[in-house]
Amino acid sequence: MTVGTFLVEAYLPKRRAGDLEATAACARVAAEKMRREGAPIRFLRSYFLPEDETYFCLYEAGSIDDVAEASQRANLAVARIQTAIEASTRRSRTALALDARKGTS
Repeated sequence: MTVGTFLVEAYLPKRRAGDLEATAACARVAAEKMRREGAPIRFLRSYFLPEDETYFCLYEAGSIDDVAEASQRANLAVARIQTAIEASTRRSRTALALDARKGTS
């Protein structure tokens, strides 16, 4: 099964900002429980934007439906879930090594 990366955008009021660790723990535990049940899902990390009252969770999962279920189990107030694609600004070691061989680093 192909696993993708998904970003959850949820509403989290500023008044709950003190509970960020608990919120992340709920998201992580929900994904771990689903994984033990056989779903290909893994919680990666989360971010909170206090001025926007927005909480983001990043998951690896087999489907957007798995991410939606994990978010529901974690009681997140989900606004949307989208596929995420990493856009790294760092060059890989392989690319740097190839450039070094060509003398173009």
